[in-house]
Amino acid sequence: MLISMTGFGRSTRETPFGRVTLEIQSVNRKHLEVFVSLPKELGRFELEFRKWVAEVISRGQVSVRLFLSPSDDTLTRMLPDSAVVKTMKEAWTKLAQSAGFDGEGITLPFLMQYLPSSPQNALAGEDDEILPVLKKSALEALEGALVMKRREGEALALDISGRLDALEQSVRQIEESSPDAVAKQRDKLRERMQEVLQPGVELDDRLLREIAIFAERIDIAEEITRFISHISQFRSVLQAKETRVGRKLEFLLQEMGREINTIGSKSADAKISHLVVNAKSELEKVREQIQNIE
Repeated sequence: MLISMTGFGRSTRETPFGRVTLEIQSVNRKHLEVFVSLPKELGRFELEFRKWVAEVISRGQVSVRLFLSPSDDTLTRMLPDSAVVKTMKEAWTKLAQSAGFDGEGITLPFLMQYLPSSPQNALAGEDDEILPVLKKSALEALEGALVMKRREGEALALDISGRLDALEQSVRQIEESSPDAVAKQRDKLRERMQEVLQPGVELDDRLLREIAIFAERIDIAEEITRFISHISQFRSVLQAKETRVGRKLEFLLQEMGREINTIGSKSADAKISHLVVNAKSELEKVREQIQNIE
């Protein structure tokens, strides 16, 4: 079963400290990269979010964004103490006047820049109460993303299967044409050697052996056999229950590319060259699809 690296999931729930909306989006990347964006009141839980994502997703760039609409109690806790603000205003005004300024620039926005950061208990609840709520939201959003990733994976598997059929057809046609191509090249070599030799001189055994060796070098039977084997393995992986198969498919595709390149370099037959170009085109399309498989 293929799983795409493209997915999106969202979770919204009411909590003692307000409404939490969590969005998780993933796109393709060679390795797992997790970016977490949390309100500063929840920033201390970033490592936990990274761990929850890594337990479910193995590859891709994953963005986690949490939006918090604080409850009235939480909002009250998050506001700075009025006595502290008043004391800071008096202190800054005194400092400004002592330096020869009138102190009119000491406004509330100015003071907010220098207020101490909100304490960790600004939310209604202790960490051991907040963490389970966040984990439920994360798992719910991740499950939504997985549903989309599986659906995208099914579409990818269907497209790739069709392209494998086209690849196999091209290679089978190459296989049918290869004996004639080898014979043509051998005969052509023999004709050229006869042209070089003096009229009436027969080819000796040594030259005939060289022709035979040349024919073996241009034989593509082994490459065709390996290519067909790789296609069979590719199909087996597509149908397996294993989900994290992206790297395995990349390796098989690399080997298929190596075999078709060798076939192209060995054969000088126009028909085979045309089929090789078609096969390379299909391989490139499969490569593009595989880049989005987890």
